[in-house]
Order: sequence, then structure tokens, then C-alpha cells
Amino acid sequence: MPTQDVSKIKERILSILRMKGPTLPVYISQEIGISMLFVSAFLSELSSDKLVKMSHMRVGNSPIYYIAGQEPQLEKFSNYLKSKEKEAFLLLQEKKFLRDSEQPPAIRVALREIKDFAFPFRRNNETLWRYLTVKESEFKYDIKPIEQHQYVEAKPRVYNQKERELGEKIVKDINIEDIEKIRKEKEELEKKKEVEKEEQKEIEDKVEEEIEEKQKISEEKEEKKDTAKEKKKEKTSKEEKQKTKEKSKPQKSSKKKAVQKQDDKFFDKIKEFLSKETIEILNVESFNKNEIHLRIKAEGEEKLLVAHNKKRVAETDIINANKKASQLNLKYVILSMGEPTKKLSNLIEAAQNLDKIEKIEK
Repeated sequence: MPTQDVSKIKERILSILRMKGPTLPVYISQEIGISMLFVSAFLSELSSDKLVKMSHMRVGNSPIYYIAGQEPQLEKFSNYLKSKEKEAFLLLQEKKFLRDSEQPPAIRVALREIKDFAFPFRRNNETLWRYLTVKESEFKYDIKPIEQHQYVEAKPRVYNQKERELGEKIVKDINIEDIEKIRKEKEELEKKKEVEKEEQKEIEDKVEEEIEEKQKISEEKEEKKDTAKEKKKEKTSKEEKQKTKEKSKPQKSSKKKAVQKQDDKFFDKIKEFLSKETIEILNVESFNKNEIHLRIKAEGEEKLLVAHNKKRVAETDIINANKKASQLNLKYVILSMGEPTKKLSNLIEAAQNLDKIEKIEK
């Protein structure tokens, strides 16, 4: 992938979100012709800069990205909610407000999960929920009048031995029944959670399969087009080749895809390495098929990471990385696909203890 202007790519992503509303990274990737890994990295940066928002809910393993003010449009993704979360969503959407204390345990749990649609607030020491499109000020608290009762002082009753024994037996029986009831309710709740997990996994698998199938179909179509054009070129004369030269330009797309896949694999390896080392990517400074510059955060310190898509790093690579890091006033780290040569390793080790080199005046 050739080096591109990062700021222009980010602006194009923002333009797509403004036009289409809440969107998944895979569709943005298809729109601008950049791999989903790079698109996800740019979206993460835009989210950190508060230019883009990210949903709590997931479609497959991916969040939904949108711009502030587009929150109501998240409703179109409600079909991807789990069964109990979907039930809580529809209930709150219909009622606008819900009292937390009046809901069954499963709905109370679900309301706390659908953070994109359900927002809690407190009134008179009570937790209430409002729907996404409803303002808290619209809630009207209905206070039921307290009935006045006349109390008559009751005289303590004296129980005989048989009555006390009977009372103790009843209390014991009630406690046992209550414990058994709680145990059964807990078991039922656990079973429901397992069912919901399985349903969610099925939904995620289905979404991923759909995305993979669409990408596969798209790639197969491109391959068929390329094959047909190759056969046509073999049969045509020199004059026909000249006429169809412009038409054969789309063949570059397959080459771009092959290069893009290599870029994805290279960037994926870098992300995997940084993830294992618990290193955070702060910004993509520049990238191409052979080299990526990333601003990272390791052990609380910002650094420049220069990754090379080759097995051996040369002295010139170290010099160029040092220049780039000096411009950014950062320390730098170099990654490559293989071990450095013994000669280069010895040079780096020797340079660490070098104070300075001076010229002897004649």
C-alpha cells in the first residue's frame, strides 16, 4: 500500500459517517479501499480525539462508530441485541421510563447492559431508567398519598409452651422453603444466562459468516473478471489490445488486493506483538507496504516505533529512524521480521557505552 496522507483518510472517514450515520468498520473499509485493520486504527484515534463516538454494543466483535448527535440512529442495530436485552430495549422504548425496583431480575440486569439506549437517574432515592430519545426532565413522579391509620396500643400476648413450639416449627419450615425457592430461582437465572450466551454466540457467528461470505463473493467476482480479461487479451490482435487497454485497467484492483492482504498480514503481526507486550498504539504516523511508523505508549512513556517488513535492518534504517524520532522529540524502537546481524548487534552494543568521538588537531 503506497504512503497516504493520514489526515485526508481521517477526513474521508468522518465524511462517510456524516453521510451514512452509525457504521461498522468493514463498510468504511469497502468504501475507501483500505484494509479494515487500518480503518479500525484510524477510528480508534478519532475516538480518542473525541471526533467519533463508539457504541457499547457489538455487532460480531466490532463496535459501531458514529458522530455526536447520531445516537438515535443506533436503533437500527437493535436486532443484534441478545434476547433478554432486546426485551428490555423494547419495553423501555415503549414505556419511555421504567422504575428499576419494579422490574424482574433479568430485565434489571439487561437494562444495565444496553448502555446505548438505557440511561439511569435518581429521584427520591429511587433508581429510574429513561430511553435514549427521552429527556430526564419529561419524567413526572407520581407520589401516592399515604393513608392515615389510627393505631391502638396492643397488649403483649403470653404464649404457652405448645404455641411456642408450634411457632418455632413454622419459622423453621418457612426458612427452608425460602432457601429452596431462592436456590431454584438462582438455578433458573443461570440457565437463562447460558441460553442467552449461546444465542449471542450464534448471532456473532452469523454476522461474521455474512461478512466473510460477502468478501469471498466480491473476491471471486474480481478473480473471474480478471481471468476473462486475460483470455480475451490472448485472442485479440495488437490493434484490439490497444483499443481495450483502458478497459483492462481494473486488473490493477486484484494486484492492489494482493498487496493489501500482505499489508494486513504485516500490520496484524505488529498489533499482535504490541498486544502481547501490553503496548498501546496512540497514532499512525505513516505507513506503506515496507515500513510503518507508529506513536506508541510503553511503560507510561511515549515512543516512536519503526517497523520494517523485512528480515534484516541496515545501518541506514537506524539512522533514518533516529532522524524521525528526533523530529518528534521521542525515543524510538525498531521492529523487523528477523534477528539483526551479529555485526550490527555488536555495533549497537558498543555505541551504548560510547561517550563521544573527537578529532585530534594536527
